[in-house]
Amino acid sequence: MATLTGKLTSAACLLILSACASSMHAQEPSAAAAPTPAQIRIYKHSAWSDVPPKGVDCHGVRQNLNTTNYTKLTLDDLTVTLLKAEPGAPGADEKAPVIDKARLKLSKGEATEERDVNEGEAFNWNGYHIAIPAIYQKKGELGYPSTVVEAATVESLPERVANATKADGPADRLRVKHTINKLTLHHSATPHKEGDVLATKLKNQQLWGEKDRNWFDVPYHFFIDLDGSVYQARDYKYAGDTNTAYDTRGHFLINCFGNYEEAEPNEKQLATIANLMAWGAMENKIEPIEIFGHKDLAQTGCPGKNLYKYIEDGSLKKRVEDIVKSGKKPEIVWLDDLKSK
Repeated sequence: MATLTGKLTSAACLLILSACASSMHAQEPSAAAAPTPAQIRIYKHSAWSDVPPKGVDCHGVRQNLNTTNYTKLTLDDLTVTLLKAEPGAPGADEKAPVIDKARLKLSKGEATEERDVNEGEAFNWNGYHIAIPAIYQKKGELGYPSTVVEAATVESLPERVANATKADGPADRLRVKHTINKLTLHHSATPHKEGDVLATKLKNQQLWGEKDRNWFDVPYHFFIDLDGSVYQARDYKYAGDTNTAYDTRGHFLINCFGNYEEAEPNEKQLATIANLMAWGAMENKIEPIEIFGHKDLAQTGCPGKNLYKYIEDGSLKKRVEDIVKSGKKPEIVWLDDLKSK
């Protein structure tokens, strides 16, 4: 009897242990059940603006040159060197705009020429179309002391642009395609507080950029709001624009809207920056990952000391690298209107 009771007890224990093990296995996550990718909700350009981007596709380049540390633009076998730039002299008509001037050296193989140009001029030279959309030679003005130079192959341009003798407006600006290999952080350097409507500010920036800077669209690729939401700006397949002297080609430009020389970014913004940069790195196969602040590339305080410190101490790069190493590429969800905000 004791033997039978022992056998029954042993059997019962085995059944209990088996049931417990089954229960434990059922509750344990599967080895394949890795964390789901982060989701980035992005408001399309058309969600915040009723003004579509302008400009023309081409094989070309646009750069801000100066006579000190950023003097040359190159495209294929063309080199354009800025030799001199100077403010124009006021004319007899005080209301007439003052036209700044520059002197360029053009080189292609053995062909070379020095040429004086006026702000707003465009011309063709040895198969290339060259335009001078702006010259900033008044001390203190935004963009000083840059001369904006565009160059494209004539054959890559629409006829109206290829034959133009004036740089004209945003509709004729070059949309420069590029290969992204860097992640770059900016701020707007303007106050931005709870309750401010970012969409309104972006509309104003777009219109100002067209009228005052002759840009075909806002100069960055994405904007981040205080709540971590993202707004699509210029199509990231095109190089951005800048008021400083550096080559924007290759840069994935993220603008965390606000003045982070004074304000502190919050965790929602930092998480979104990391996720968006990780997406940009994975989408464009950036290896190794390089993260820059605008101040690393030009003479500026952008993106502000309170945002730049996360680049400087390596913590932002680590967050981005951790996401990339996980293999879970953040998921982009495109939003058609602001009602879902």
